[in-house]
Amino acid sequence: MKHSLFSALLIWGLLTAFSVVQAEEEKKIYKWTDENGVTHYTETKPTDDYEEADLPPLSIVPSTPVKVRIKPISGDDSEELKDTAVVETFSLIAPVNEQNLWGTGGKLTAQVSSLTPAQLKKYQVQFMIDGKKNKPDDSSTQVFGGIYRGEHKVKALLINKQTKKVIKETQTVTFFMHQNSKK
Repeated sequence: MKHSLFSALLIWGLLTAFSVVQAEEEKKIYKWTDENGVTHYTETKPTDDYEEADLPPLSIVPSTPVKVRIKPISGDDSEELKDTAVVETFSLIAPVNEQNLWGTGGKLTAQVSSLTPAQLKKYQVQFMIDGKKNKPDDSSTQVFGGIYRGEHKVKALLINKQTKKVIKETQTVTFFMHQNSKK
């Protein structure tokens, strides 16, 4: 009983769908051109001025889902994608730990590992010398003056430009500033 009811409903559904498709195929389109030369089209014939339009048969193309193609990562492209990623390596490369600096005129050049241009758009580098924070900068190298003779400590912070939060920090490096003696 269940199968015959299901079969009957299935057949009825198919016949209804066929009759709807058939009715759509049999629809007529009417057209009328007004006094301004504008042609009007309609499915119903409102007045005798409308005549059946001689249109080519309608071709229906079934839609297909759009396939998203993802370009595979290859050689140079992978480096470009890494630019926007989190900075993996952030370390102080100048000065080095326990370095003796002579004849610099009280200047120190501090440098962190290279950041890509894309990373520098997102982050700033802030150096700390002897516990004092300097102004964050968009460069991975900064020159500081007024560093007098003696032992000093330096480290760098990676700052997110939008949130102003410290993302990473380098190790603290101790360096020694010396002056040349006059003879």
